[in-house]
Amino acid sequence: MKNLNAFLPIGVFTLSVVALLFLVDAHQNFRNIYWALGISLTLIITHITNMAIYFKVAGDKPYKWFK
Repeated sequence: MKNLNAFLPIGVFTLSVVALLFLVDAHQNFRNIYWALGISLTLIITHITNMAIYFKVAGDKPYKWFK
């Protein structure tokens, strides 16, 4: 159940990042090297933040296989 509780804030954060990228026209400027680097850095930071949110909310119990 903790997994489901973690997916809601992750989804909200990810959708807000996607909306922000859309608002700054990143989907039209991705061929420019500076835009590509900025977009990739933004997506890496988003992924790391999503992992931090998940482990903060769900903890590490889903990954404890051995007691």
